[in-house]
Amino acid sequence: MGKTFSIRAPLQGELIDFLNDSGIACVHTAELVRDITCLLASYREEDIPMFPDVFVLTDLANLASISPGTERVIIKEGVSLNTAAELVLKDCASLAVKGWSVYVGKTADNVAEYGVFRSAMHSFATTAEEMMVEQGEVPMLLVRNRGHLVVELRNSKNETLTTLFTSAPAAESPFAHQVSTFAEAAASALSGPKVDRFQQYLSRLLTDLLQHCHGTLLMVHAVPQGDQAPEQLSSGVWLKNSVDMYSAYVSALDAQDASSLARLAACEALLGGMIGSDGVVIFGDNGSVLGYRIFLKPTDDEKKSLPEEGGGRRRTYALMKSRIGEQVKATFFRSQDGHTECEKVKS
Repeated sequence: MGKTFSIRAPLQGELIDFLNDSGIACVHTAELVRDITCLLASYREEDIPMFPDVFVLTDLANLASISPGTERVIIKEGVSLNTAAELVLKDCASLAVKGWSVYVGKTADNVAEYGVFRSAMHSFATTAEEMMVEQGEVPMLLVRNRGHLVVELRNSKNETLTTLFTSAPAAESPFAHQVSTFAEAAASALSGPKVDRFQQYLSRLLTDLLQHCHGTLLMVHAVPQGDQAPEQLSSGVWLKNSVDMYSAYVSALDAQDASSLARLAACEALLGGMIGSDGVVIFGDNGSVLGYRIFLKPTDDEKKSLPEEGGGRRRTYALMKSRIGEQVKATFFRSQDGHTECEKVKS
């Protein structure tokens, strides 16, 4: 007789414990969350990976508390809560982009409504996730893919459960922390009351852009005098006028008019295109983007210490790390399969 094994039972047990700690005791909700977690681990449509944020609410009325005044598109009502996972993702995953998220809200025993809602009014605004954690008292969950075969659950108490569908030892996903570390370095030369909010904004923006790219390399470099490219960064596109993300963000935050919002959106679109290009994207430590498609060349001494194995992006990242110091403030690597690493100069 052959033996079979499914992760369903052990996963169900871990999820029930986490849901109970989150103040959610509904068995039908537990089944929904289990199935969404499994599906999100490697969810794709037309062979394109999807990264929707899925909010699960034990009472649909609580959706207004994390999205006051924003749009909501109802996709289906009266569905069975415990069997809705596949329908929810099939109908909504491709819509959950550019400030939209998926919601599944319980309306009666084992009955739910699902659809999409604007989880952020603007890219610089407080998000539904942040509001969920700030309130802290209303039981709800956010379920999302944090990389290939890695799914993170966050509750309103700001507790997380990370599920790995691999043979790797259990560990929290480092992705969010790594992006936050890089954003901090990219704003390290700034000062003022809006810097912390800018770092949070840049973290959210980079998280979205990085999850939808096919691998990239990022670097934070001290802004050189005269805005001229240092010799080691001269092979590529060094911008004559840097893309000032911080200035665009502050203008949008202060004015909140059509012109400032359009300028910020334009900067975000440019950055997305740069991250989708080959080579390294260079950020200044003042919240700007200095260059892209930068190709680094090791010196003869540096060649001796670089790894012989691995692809070109991996070897370039090793070179970037070796240069961390007074000028290179941070480096970030994302492989095509979603693996990420980040190094920052020690303060």
